[in-house]
Amino acid sequence: MEWFDAFEELMASIERYVEENGQAPREVAVSADLYAWLSDIRRESHFLSGGESGDPDLLPTPHGPVRLVIDEALSSFDIVPTR
Repeated sequence: MEWFDAFEELMASIERYVEENGQAPREVAVSADLYAWLSDIRRESHFLSGGESGDPDLLPTPHGPVRLVIDEALSSFDIVPTR
């Protein structure tokens, strides 16, 4: 997944959802592989910054926390925000 900036794509999908709906999605569905990769990135970031990791299913965004959920039917690169 080196060439796919999953975190950037995830945040962009949330921003698009906010622009289209006027509010943040309640949750964002991703594949199990992408969820694991995002969890690793967040865990490493918290470790390097000395912060606590918190709830691995809640993603802090400028629009409030958004829950990450796994959808086994999605491909590794699909990101689906939902209300």
